[in-house]
Amino acid sequence: MTTLLNPLTPMHETARRPLYTETTTSQALYLPIAPPTLGTAGAVIGRELYSGKAFIYCPFSAFGDGLPGGNMIVMGDTGRGKSALTKTYTARQIRLGRQVVVLDTKEQREREEGEWAALGRSLTGAAPVKFAPVGGRGASCINPMDPAISGKRQMELVRTIVELGLGKPLGEFAGSALRLAIRRAHGRATADGHTPVLADVATALRSPDGADAAAKKRTQDELLNDGLEASYVLDRLCGTEQDATGDLIGMLDGPTSLSIDLDADMVVFDLTKVPSGGVAMTILVAVISVFLEEVWLRPRCECGTEPNQHERKVVDASSGAWELGANPASGCRRYTQRKRILVCEEAWHILGTPQLAALLEKFLKFARGYGLSCIFIVHHLSDIDDSPETQAALKMADTVVVYSMKKAEAEDTVRRLGFPAWTADHIMRLRRGIALWKVGEIIYPGVQHLLTEAEQHLCFSSGSMSDLINTNPGTE
Repeated sequence: MTTLLNPLTPMHETARRPLYTETTTSQALYLPIAPPTLGTAGAVIGRELYSGKAFIYCPFSAFGDGLPGGNMIVMGDTGRGKSALTKTYTARQIRLGRQVVVLDTKEQREREEGEWAALGRSLTGAAPVKFAPVGGRGASCINPMDPAISGKRQMELVRTIVELGLGKPLGEFAGSALRLAIRRAHGRATADGHTPVLADVATALRSPDGADAAAKKRTQDELLNDGLEASYVLDRLCGTEQDATGDLIGMLDGPTSLSIDLDADMVVFDLTKVPSGGVAMTILVAVISVFLEEVWLRPRCECGTEPNQHERKVVDASSGAWELGANPASGCRRYTQRKRILVCEEAWHILGTPQLAALLEKFLKFARGYGLSCIFIVHHLSDIDDSPETQAALKMADTVVVYSMKKAEAEDTVRRLGFPAWTADHIMRLRRGIALWKVGEIIYPGVQHLLTEAEQHLCFSSGSMSDLINTNPGTE
């Protein structure tokens, strides 16, 4: 694990201290009406106001004890503390050995970078991975046709890109033509000695192979017509030699050029230069998500080694059942999957797009198998449509954190999430930095998030709206 740099080294400020007390004192301190604690293992969040107890949360430690999964959604009005909570929580989880990836879409204009850049730099010393239309200096590119992405996922991903660009699902004939073109693009690129890109798929759609047409009982002209519209969509997105105005130029139209260490404690993808709410943002998030699933989420033990480097230990001779045991080379005594956290800022463009929500369904549904916790940050549920795909994603969030909202938004949130009726008025009255938490089936009405001084500098994201207060008259 990467050693934390100076800004977050005062661990004594968030370390748990033992509390020595007698039974009668304990009864007076911890009210009988307070909800049960989540245990003592995990990241310190702050304190639970109705009992005075420290509030400690970790989906990996609490998993199975009333918490069926690790996905979380954080919501509330602007400036109530959503980003500050998520930043400090992930930084504190990194101290416990976790890895974090952030999709950062919130720009701090005075710094000309995303608001997670400073935290990521303080933890790893590395700059964020930036994406920008038309590329440019320091910009990165991900190739949806990269061999690191498995063939089946490539097919799904390229089809999603075309459907998002088209604004509607592909029909059976167009979908079949696209699958044939992807395979043909791979074959032609291999013969030419290069990795295929989306432009190669567009070319293959416009020049179908006779053997492919015959296999599908179609003429070449019929197969051409089947995929012609999809080729035009790829041209519009990726551009051509005659037209360099595509939405994805410099980001998804060339070979992968990610200069990042996916083994780092925190990786920040800076998407702040990509137009929010446009097709480019939606497609880029889809590609990054699949790339992370195929590359970043590969099995790896907390000792840093792969499963095949661990010994197989038979646990039941009669059935042949076995588990991964020790790795003598690393000194690890048992394989333990390294836990990971994915943070999506301004996640309305993910949850609010049915095609993207469907693509991420596997990501969410099988998060437990990956050792993954997904965190989605939104303002209000009204920013998200009520499609079946979106509702399915919301149901997979086993932890919900709600900061203060206005009356209409609070009532809509309570209705859509099935909260008790009293929580609507309660949510309206929450002060800044205090949230209602629902972990599994247990509601914690008032959790106060506490920050250290170092964290305040790294996690404050409302600088443009704040006045500079000079606390020392003798200085400027």
